[in-house]
Amino acid sequence: MSAKCFTPEALGPLRDWLVNKLPGLNDIEITSHASPGAGKSAETILFDVQGNANGSRKRVELVLRCQMEGMELFLNADLRWQYRVVEALSAFSRIAVPELLGIEMDRSVLGVPFFVMKRMPGRVLPQVPNYNLSGWLVDLAPAERERVWLNNVEAIAAVHRLAWRNGFEFMGQLDAGAPGLEQYLNHIARWLDWAADGDEQPTIREALDWLGRNRPAAAPVGLLWGDPTPANTLFGPDLRVTALLDWEMACLGPGEIDLAWFLMFDSFYSRLRGVSRLPGLPDRAQIISAYEQAAGRRVDNIEYYEILALVRFAIIFIRASANFTARNQGEIIDAHTHNPLTAEIARRLSLPVPQPGDGWNRLMSPRHN
Repeated sequence: MSAKCFTPEALGPLRDWLVNKLPGLNDIEITSHASPGAGKSAETILFDVQGNANGSRKRVELVLRCQMEGMELFLNADLRWQYRVVEALSAFSRIAVPELLGIEMDRSVLGVPFFVMKRMPGRVLPQVPNYNLSGWLVDLAPAERERVWLNNVEAIAAVHRLAWRNGFEFMGQLDAGAPGLEQYLNHIARWLDWAADGDEQPTIREALDWLGRNRPAAAPVGLLWGDPTPANTLFGPDLRVTALLDWEMACLGPGEIDLAWFLMFDSFYSRLRGVSRLPGLPDRAQIISAYEQAAGRRVDNIEYYEILALVRFAIIFIRASANFTARNQGEIIDAHTHNPLTAEIARRLSLPVPQPGDGWNRLMSPRHN
């Protein structure tokens, strides 16, 4: 068992914890478990339980999410945030999200905070290996690949159409400043300080200054998913979206933040990695047009938000590089400053371009992911 919170010793306490979470299911036992190998913000385990219900044996498919204490990628990472966001989505929207069974902050159960939810039908697009090179997207026809991308974009726009003052007001407490872009930029600045931990980050610091100087004056405020990618989207056999996952980066701000994140991830798993995109995937202009149609409004200042998306992702790799060093007997790599995201930021802002090297290759090796 690879998950730190899911050990043989944890089976009994987890089973006992589930007794009151699955009413009508008696004599339950955990029958299978697997790690999907995805997710860097929390340990994720897929597991099944069986029990007696009205004289017959019933199986329930569940997901366990455990806090990754000491290896968090995000500032103030707290399972309670994403749990509360999903609770609000269940109560105040028709967005398809997993059914929550409960959250536990008492470390005496599994050693770390965790929550459990029911597994939703569908499949995601794995990032390792690159979905442009192998996997179920490769097996689709070009027109079907287009449908996957456009369905994902429409799902993102559906989140943005929600009224954030109808059940999501608590999300305005993310950081100091007015809810929306001002608050979000303040959070990004604090996140960088925490992740860098005193290390020099000249390119990212300059980019953050640029974002402050060029901030759009009248950016709208809405509910954001935070991490809208095909890897966090469940697709059914008909390629429609069946659920949206991983809400730990949910926040308030203009929808362009999410759209730019989607565009950036698309580029990261193709152009920025030296990989050709699969035929049929919509290009940048088509994606933006599809979003505008689904959101019912025009996209503004997307180039600005693409810089912001690159900065956010670069901060993740600053922290990931520190985690690499912690896991590998103090081996120091330069991936925190020399990576494709920082290089792309430098090119866009006409700054000296740091070229990714062996440190980046080691960080991204499947053995370390």
